[in-house]
Amino acid sequence: MSKRSSGWRMCVASALTIGAMLGAYAHAQVASNVGYGARKFDGSSGVPKKPDQAKELALKIAQPFSVASVGDLLQFQPFATSNDPAVRAAIEPLRKADVTTGDFENEIMDFDNFAHAGGNLATKEVADDWRLMGIDLVSRANNKDPRAPGVWNNLKEVERVGITHAGIARSLPEARMARYFATPKGLVGFAGIYALGGLDACCAGGTRVHVSPAQLAGARAMKAAILARRDEVEVPVPLPAPDADGETKLFGLTFTTATVPSDEPMVKPALYPGDGAAGPDDGIRNSLRLTLFHGVTAAQMVLLRDIAGQPGTGDLKAFGTQFRVMDRPGEHSFDMNPQDLREILTQIRTAKQASDVLVTNIHWHQNRYDFQAYSYDHFPADFEIKFAHMAVDQGVDVFVGQGVHTLKGIEIYKGKPIFYGTSNFIFQSAIMPLPKGHYPGQKPGEGAFHGPFKEFEEANAAANATGGPIVGEHEFQGFWQLKPTLESYVAYTNFDGGKLKEVVIYPVDLGQTPRPGSQVGIPRKPTPEVAKKILDEIVEYSKPFGTNITIEDGVGYIRFQ
Repeated sequence: MSKRSSGWRMCVASALTIGAMLGAYAHAQVASNVGYGARKFDGSSGVPKKPDQAKELALKIAQPFSVASVGDLLQFQPFATSNDPAVRAAIEPLRKADVTTGDFENEIMDFDNFAHAGGNLATKEVADDWRLMGIDLVSRANNKDPRAPGVWNNLKEVERVGITHAGIARSLPEARMARYFATPKGLVGFAGIYALGGLDACCAGGTRVHVSPAQLAGARAMKAAILARRDEVEVPVPLPAPDADGETKLFGLTFTTATVPSDEPMVKPALYPGDGAAGPDDGIRNSLRLTLFHGVTAAQMVLLRDIAGQPGTGDLKAFGTQFRVMDRPGEHSFDMNPQDLREILTQIRTAKQASDVLVTNIHWHQNRYDFQAYSYDHFPADFEIKFAHMAVDQGVDVFVGQGVHTLKGIEIYKGKPIFYGTSNFIFQSAIMPLPKGHYPGQKPGEGAFHGPFKEFEEANAAANATGGPIVGEHEFQGFWQLKPTLESYVAYTNFDGGKLKEVVIYPVDLGQTPRPGSQVGIPRKPTPEVAKKILDEIVEYSKPFGTNITIEDGVGYIRFQ
């Protein structure tokens, strides 16, 4: 029998069989919606509709499993091929871990094929460097510019080298979603989050508020009480210039005895480029919006209510800002946006249900005090502790905070590590490029974030005007080059049998010892003296959480039975 005739007979037989089946099905539909002999599902077998969430939210990898976590990756030129033993030792933990995560704090551009608009511009070779270091997952949910087309070029470069990114997308629901990285031992979920808002400091001016002479005196006394606390912190806000006659600048407001028109608009400048309304093609960040409350004493609250004309008790919202009675003046307190909080926690829980181990990365810069310089606090603000605990409750196995450019403490909560501030793992601040290029619809120089480059711009303009000596872009970048910002650590978390076994703290020197600017911010294994300094600080900052850290041979350990 030929293949053709045999196939034809099979087709006829199949058609007859299918016809019989369809006829039987039609007949069965008349008799019963279930069908003859069909067994109803009683829930005793198969996959339950709602699995046991205690198991779903647990760490599901029984094998030994390691997570290396680092902070901000502010890298602008490659160095991973260095033959310096101290550099190689610093990046070795990243390479040996089962998975390594970090924060995408720079902007990586293909300069040959893009107009390189933006700031913190890194060459595309930096993405290759990250891959060489062993970095697998990065979060882009931070204060770097999310505008198109730059942000999409950023993401394209890390995707090109096989690094997975999270925290920013073309819609908020997508940005909230975790991303995943497959290892031989199991699937790792990774969520990136940005804490947005609440960066006001004591003595900046802004919206004008009319006050009487007596009220002005009270506001000035309030400002003096806050500034009197500057010695309580390592890096306080600079002493402000003396106030002009008839006014004082405080809480992002300008209290003045001058007449203020009732229709005068409030002044609320954007914190960074791209904050505010997004264009149709811009990136959307997974943001947790915050409301900052300036802490005042009960007597100071009476004065503020008198100025606002709002008698009552409790928190005060006036002049476009918020106040809360606290023990001492100059404290900060934060409320988290309830909708953001619920949506973020929902996606964290969802990510853990879909993965075997979950790492969450959050970028935050908020301080506890009005008199604290931006991004230099060593202890978490009130909302940071609340949010970290909530995230662990929803399944996070390793919680990593950074953004603040200093070290913070470590807490072990319900058997999971919380790293409140891992500082900068790479911080090439001395060669941070001046913002270049411009976005579509802008002229060159429009919308640029100048920040620490202001001194260079002023000096260069003066030199150009007078024919003075050439001024290089990197001659005035001491703003970030303080000892607290030039130290870091690799948080190395070891799990075994689905439980936390050990946290290893590898200290990292970014510039505690003198270096030329081209080498500042490159991670190196520290000298024994510097290693002790860094570890002693982490021990001190972890004391409020009761964390027991032992130091052996220049490495910190948190061990469990």
